[in-house]
Amino acid sequence: MRSGPMLKHIKGDLLALAERGKFDMIVHGCNCKNTMGSGIAKQIKDKYPEAYKADTEYDALPYQKLGNFSRVKIYSSTNFTIVNAYTQYDYLPRGQDHFEYASFAVILQKLAHYWGNYDFGFPYIGMGLAGGDSECIISMLEEFAVLVEAKGGSTTLVEYVP
Repeated sequence: MRSGPMLKHIKGDLLALAERGKFDMIVHGCNCKNTMGSGIAKQIKDKYPEAYKADTEYDALPYQKLGNFSRVKIYSSTNFTIVNAYTQYDYLPRGQDHFEYASFAVILQKLAHYWGNYDFGFPYIGMGLAGGDSECIISMLEEFAVLVEAKGGSTTLVEYVP
């Protein structure tokens, strides 16, 4: 995969890295049906039930969630925020591309505008169970990284390695 100069690529556990203070904000993809039943969403739901609560309490009809996000601050020895980014409407049937690219672009624009000076961590968002095009998504993250770095923040893509 290609990488722009601003987007960092590392291997590791996104959640463990956040707990160690590597990121101010981690952003993961959610469907609009409040399941958080697989992938990193399930890990987050199990480890940080308050993130799942923020997902279920987001007050919008499912399709209206696209392009938006819910978030919750995790208070620990190193505080960080989990962003539940609504990047796909549904998750079935498996094996299809469910990733909503236009919605993701809007989410990235909002994050860069409001929190551009933060250090962001992303899993391989949309590139796994959502079936998204990795080249397209990484290109979007590269553009986001340029905006964020200009405001003093950073963007890291974390390939999951337990």
